Parts: sequence; C-alpha cells; structure tokens
Amino acid sequence: MQQPKLHVRFFLSYLQLILILVIVFSIFFFQYTSSVLIDRETATIVNLASYLQTQTDQAVKVMDNVSINIGYSNLVLFNLENYFASPKHSREETKYLADHFVALNGTEIQVEQMNVYHFSGEVVGFGKSNIQSFTVLGEKSWYLQTLSRKGRKFLSLPYTSEPRTHATSTRNYFISLYRTYTNRFGKQVGIIETVQAYNTIFKSLIQIEKANPAAPALYVFNEDQQLIFPFESDVQSDPSVPTGYLEKRGETSDHVLVRNPVTGAKELVAYQHSPYTGWTFMIVQPERIILEPVYRMVMVLVGVVIVLLLAASLLSYSLSLRLARPIRELHDIICDTELETLGDQPQQPLQDGFTEVEELNTAFHAMSSKLKKSKDDMVAAQKQEMKARSVALQAQVNPHFYYNSLASIIVLAKKGMNDSIIQLCQNLTSIMRYVSNIRKSQVSLAEEINYLEQYLFCMKVRYQDSLVYKIAIDPEIEAEMIPKLLIQPLVENALKYGTNCPPPWRIEVKGRRLESGWLIEVLDEGPGFTTKALNQWAQTKEEIDKGQGIPEFGLGGMGLANVYARWKLYAGPEGYIHCENHDSGGARIQIGRTGMATDTDHEAGEPAGADKR
Repeated sequence: MQQPKLHVRFFLSYLQLILILVIVFSIFFFQYTSSVLIDRETATIVNLASYLQTQTDQAVKVMDNVSINIGYSNLVLFNLENYFASPKHSREETKYLADHFVALNGTEIQVEQMNVYHFSGEVVGFGKSNIQSFTVLGEKSWYLQTLSRKGRKFLSLPYTSEPRTHATSTRNYFISLYRTYTNRFGKQVGIIETVQAYNTIFKSLIQIEKANPAAPALYVFNEDQQLIFPFESDVQSDPSVPTGYLEKRGETSDHVLVRNPVTGAKELVAYQHSPYTGWTFMIVQPERIILEPVYRMVMVLVGVVIVLLLAASLLSYSLSLRLARPIRELHDIICDTELETLGDQPQQPLQDGFTEVEELNTAFHAMSSKLKKSKDDMVAAQKQEMKARSVALQAQVNPHFYYNSLASIIVLAKKGMNDSIIQLCQNLTSIMRYVSNIRKSQVSLAEEINYLEQYLFCMKVRYQDSLVYKIAIDPEIEAEMIPKLLIQPLVENALKYGTNCPPPWRIEVKGRRLESGWLIEVLDEGPGFTTKALNQWAQTKEEIDKGQGIPEFGLGGMGLANVYARWKLYAGPEGYIHCENHDSGGARIQIGRTGMATDTDHEAGEPAGADKR
C-alpha cells in the first residue's frame, strides 16, 4: 500500500489539529466562561443577600432599640406604673407620658407607633395615632409567643391596615416588634409594641426591584418558613414561590444550584440567614439569564470557527507543500542540538527554503548563541550570588553586639531597671528572629527600618546619652522591597567609625521618595572617610561592577562591599550607592534605586566611600 505524500500528511495533520483545537477550545471556552459567569453571579447575589440582610437588620434594630429604651427607662416605667394604676387618666398625665414616648422616639421619628399593653388589658399608644383603649390580650395571635420569649423580641408577620383616605385604595403594611417588660420588682406586667412600616423595613429590597425589573427574585422568610417579602396577596397565593428551596440549603454553603420542580430549569439560589431577626434572605437567579452572554458568544464563535476552518485548511495545505523539506532540515538541526553544543553549530542555508524559514533558521542559531551566553552568565551570577549570600550569612551574627547587649542587661539588672531589661530582651528576641529567618531573603523597607530601630535601641542602652540617633523615613517608600540586612550594616558601619571622636555621637537615617526612585541616607558626625578608604572603595566597586564578585580583603561587620554586591545583584543597573564626607563633618552613605544622579548633588557614576576609615 502506497504511503501518502509528506505534504498530504502535513495537510491532514494540520486539519486534524485545527479541528481538535477548535473543538477543545469551544468546549473549554463554554465550560470556563460558564463557570466564571456562575462564580461571579454567585458572588454577586451572595453579597447582595448579605447586603440586604444587613440593611434589614439595621431597620429592625431601630425598632428594637426604641423598644429596649422604653423597657429599660426607669422614668417611663415609673410613669407607666402610675398611669395603669390610676382608674382615671387626666389629660395632663396622658400628655406627660406622651412627651416621654416622643422623646424616646427621637426627632426623626424612628418608628411609626409605640404601644404598651398592660396585662390588665389596658392599652396606651403614641405615634401616628394616640391610643387609649382596652383589649383582650389572650385573643392576640402574638400574645403567647411574646410571653414565651421572656423579654426577648418577637417579630410579627406583615399585616395590613385600612386605607388612610377615601381618595386611595392603597393598603399599608406594617411589622410589629413585641417584648414583655417588667416592673421595678422584676415581674412581667405588660408588653411593649413598636410598629414600623413594611416599606421602611424592606426599603433596600423594594429599591432594587424598582430600579431593575430584570433583577433576581428576592424573598424573605421568617423562622417558621413563612414568606414575609414580598407580601402582596397575589404573591402569597402564587404556587411558584420557591418555599421548598429553603430545605435545599446546605449547612456550610450559602448558595446552591437546583432545578426548578415546576419549570425544570436550573436556578442559582443564594441564602443569607440573620441570627438577629431569624429571617432567611433568598435570592433566585435562573441559570439561563446568567449564561445568556455565553450562548450569544457561542453562536458568533461557531460562525467565526467555520470561516477560520476553511481559511486554515487552504493555508495549511499550501504551506505544507512548501515547508516539508526545510522544516525537516530545521527539525534535524534542533534535534541534534544539546545543552553542551549550544552556540557551536555553524549556520548552513536550508535546501528549498524561503525567506521566512531561513529567518527562522537564522533566529534559531542566534538564539542558540544567546542561550550559551545566558547559560554562562547565569552560572557566573549564581556563583557570585552564592558567594554574596555566604558572606552575608557569615556576617549576620555579630557576637560582639550580643556580648555587649548581655553586658548591658547585667548592668540594668544591678540597677533594678526591670522595664528596660524587658524591652531590651524583647528587642534582642526580635533581632534574633529577624536575622535567623533564612527562608525570607527579601523584606520591605518598613520591616528593615523596624529591625534597625530595635538594633539602635540596644545600642542606645549600651551608650546611653553618648548616642543620639534619629530615623525619618517617608511612608511612601516603606513598601519598597530590598534584600534583608541592607540598611543595618550601613548604620553599624557608622557606629563603628563615627564614634572615633568625643561624644555625643549622632547618627541619622533619612529616607525619601525622589522623582526617579527612592533614596536612603545614613549620616554620622565622626571623623569621616579617609582618602585611603575612598580609593580602596573605588577599586572595590570597580571589581564588583566587572562581575568579579566580592573582593577577598577583610571587611568589618557585613561590610559596604558585601552590601553593594548584594544590592547590585538584586537591583541590577538601577542599584545605587554613593559615599562621601559632608561639609558639616562626618560621613554620608546613600543607597537607593533608579537614576539617583538626577535627584542628588553628585554624579551617579562617581560614588565614593568604604567601610574602612
């Protein structure tokens, strides 16, 4: 059997690949986009349910607070006791009692109505209506449930009132909050009712429904799974109200995807239960509405895919005829290339090749050469980095610092300065934890400055009034990331050489944001850098910049050379260190990032200074 030609194989392979990619992409696109849309819609309606629950709770809390204020106001309770004890109520007594209730309700009229029911059956109320009447409490639907709460609130179902005027037939709905109250002897003597308008309590839900008619369906159920929003008569009798969805709520999940038992369509349901009111907020959004953009996109995608498939088929067939031989040659070259032979293979022109394939051949050989150089540079950089880290880790723990700190603790203990000992020990603990955490090699400037403050505190305990230091860092640069232990060695260097003069010794650390980056300055008032030290630093910096690593001469502490090497390894060409003797005496070391020369008084190419003075 004759084997198919190579260009036919290419064409068939490309065609199959295109078909597979198109099918896989279409399935992936649909699944992924659907998942993303559902996740976003889930987060949206869950947050919406939480928001509605919070807003509704706040409205109920207003009623609750008024009820509590009435029940716990000794003055109101005393007047109520006298009021209900009196067989007849004068106009002045009623007005006096009404003034107290109005004051509790506030100038903004927090609730519609406040009623107090005495167990004798007498009722007094203030608010939209002033009430003085008698009732049989046992006949009230809320009476037994309120008594069983023993002073805790009970929320009624929404109830309607008669139209306020003959000009409108609109019925107003209200919700009442009930709780029992006690007399001064702790005995329950009556019930307090605060009334709020239904539209006020569910104001946020009503606004959402009015603003967006296509918004998800909003429902609120009470503890007995009775629908309390919406509460119109036609909704109450509607069999499509998803009361059964409450049973599908998981114990740990705040949403669920279910199939509607009536329509058979999938619906996304979000729940939010309020422990405060006992109400459950439920939002229902059909899946077809969520995925409607996906369905439209899929239709467009199908048309685009058909066109692209035809074009790709023609193009792949044409290219397969021309690319077979040069691609095979290039394939052989690539297969023969190994890590050890990178950059060593001479470039040969491809047979029957055309411009694009020949450019690819040239680009491959250029890439091979660059990879060889990158490999060599990476190996050298890794060696330099390992050397810098080794030097840094060896110099992290300065035993003299800890010996001196322990000696300071002994002196403080002899003087009975316990608070200073505690603070010093806490700082030493933080310093040890910061230094010994080898897992974290990069820190923010804020963390480094915090460590620096703890270090200087310990040095302050040692030198007392002989040492004066100041740290002033612009908060805008505190989030900048640097290698750990980058600033402290500069301060340690300043302490080491800046104290070679009579005290007091002053150390200042300043940091600010510049137009092209940021800058940290460490200043002291010591004897400054010697000429020999400046010359030695210039030679050291040149060796580091040439990639020769950290020179092998000794450096005190972590050393400026080690700091510079690590900073250049981390920041690259943007890393900047400058050293000088300032006019007022003493030394100044600047360290920063990106184009410092344009923002300072020196040339960035000529920094000077070293840690030997």
